[in-house]
Amino acid sequence: MLLLITGSADGTADRLVSRYGDGIFRINYDLWKEYELSFTNDGWEIVSPTGLIINSDSVTCAYWWKAFSFFALGDDKYVKSEIKYILKDIYGWCSLNGLTKGNPIEYHNKFGKMTINTLAKNYFTLPKTLVTVGNYGIDSLAGKSVIAKSLSSEQADDGSVLHTTEVPLNSLDASFPWLLQEKVVSNWDVTIFYCNSQVFGFKRNRESLKGLDWRAEQDPLMREQEWFPFEVEEKTRVSLNSLSEDLGVEFGRYDFMENSVKELEFLEFNANGQWVFLDITDRYGLLDCVVNWLKS
Repeated sequence: MLLLITGSADGTADRLVSRYGDGIFRINYDLWKEYELSFTNDGWEIVSPTGLIINSDSVTCAYWWKAFSFFALGDDKYVKSEIKYILKDIYGWCSLNGLTKGNPIEYHNKFGKMTINTLAKNYFTLPKTLVTVGNYGIDSLAGKSVIAKSLSSEQADDGSVLHTTEVPLNSLDASFPWLLQEKVVSNWDVTIFYCNSQVFGFKRNRESLKGLDWRAEQDPLMREQEWFPFEVEEKTRVSLNSLSEDLGVEFGRYDFMENSVKELEFLEFNANGQWVFLDITDRYGLLDCVVNWLKS
């Protein structure tokens, strides 16, 4: 039985459960009070609100999907941390026994953006990129159009988020850490979803964007298809397979931009990036690919 560790409000998890059919157990971190759980030196067992049982004998695979993007409202911080620890421990047990799929939530603690870039440059063209503290090294970007991005994608204390933004170098606050990148002039955002050595390429035209970051203008309700498939060249497929092997992953989303000579420039890899928005009506096979991979 597949153990899906997630949250109750996740639409991707809803689709996975619906398409997977029998043989899946979903535990929603934010609704932990609705479950019963025990974990001893001899194994663990979880009972769902409907009486479905999964345990260390019946589990065949564990998949971690956005579990801690959801919060149990009203719970004490300590209690939430304890529940999080228990679920991480069960996932760790599954990992120790070779029963996990996908990438753990801490993947980017192992490989951050710049480390991934170091590997990616063996296969792709990259825009000049700099992480700086104290504005150290920004002279290397002098004379270039530069954008600022977030390393962690976390919210600030006021709830704001740093989307990709063009910035003048001489205005950067030296008391702030920066991820800076040479601006790529392009009419197309490109993302390639990677799952079990299969690649699904999608493009989105940038001409109608008001800013630089398509995420700031994405329709959260997914009422219309905003990304459209394209055929990924064989050279790119081979490079993605090699890079994925270097990164130790079989699942994730690679982001690129198509430059003025129609060459893909590598931007970043997201180990647990959303992908349903690329195929909102399940027309292009992404959902079936993921389900078959989880069942394999």
